[in-house]
Amino acid sequence: MFEGIERLSLTRDWITIILLMALVLIAIIKFSYSERFVKLFSLSYSEKYFTNYHKSKPLIFNTFHFLFFIIINFNISLLIYYAVKAFDPSKISHDFSFFLQIVLVVLFYFIARYLIGYLLSIVFSLSEEQDHVTLLKVSNLAYLSVLFFPLLVLINYSSFALHKILITFSLTVAIIFLLIRYYSIIKNLKLNFNNFFYLFLYLCALEIAPILVIYKMFLD
Repeated sequence: MFEGIERLSLTRDWITIILLMALVLIAIIKFSYSERFVKLFSLSYSEKYFTNYHKSKPLIFNTFHFLFFIIINFNISLLIYYAVKAFDPSKISHDFSFFLQIVLVVLFYFIARYLIGYLLSIVFSLSEEQDHVTLLKVSNLAYLSVLFFPLLVLINYSSFALHKILITFSLTVAIIFLLIRYYSIIKNLKLNFNNFFYLFLYLCALEIAPILVIYKMFLD
């Protein structure tokens, strides 16, 4: 008669769930903060968004940023997961657990980066400027997270042959955009340093120190 045939398949249902969660959060933000959500897209050509919201209270810790922070974490973690999966799959023994590790590392990075920035702002008496830098970076990441979300969906459901091309394109565009925006942040805020060396030291400590901490704790 007929014998049962074992069916082997690689499921990515958990990625679909993550993408759906991110999409639901984007929809919630869109309907709950429609005006602010629309103005967020003006970041590609002007600084009007910051002009409108740089005096809002609370500036950083509000529901709008909290919801976007979850999306940002998911998107960055997925992009890193895709990159490792495409370029060095031997590092992944179990897909979902590896993704969760990335989520925790990304979360730790943002926490470490904020705490280091907070401490440095006290040392250099730049509390207000540091809050604005944080606002600018969170806003830029929120804008990028929405912009790159369709690309993450495309990577997940496209053929494996296109993965490296799409991932390389995504990483390159994201890095270029963030560098341009970061230059704009420094230029517009005009951080109050009398010595360029101290400005350089401040920025290196703010951006590089969290990465070194993560490397030593999780990757070394």
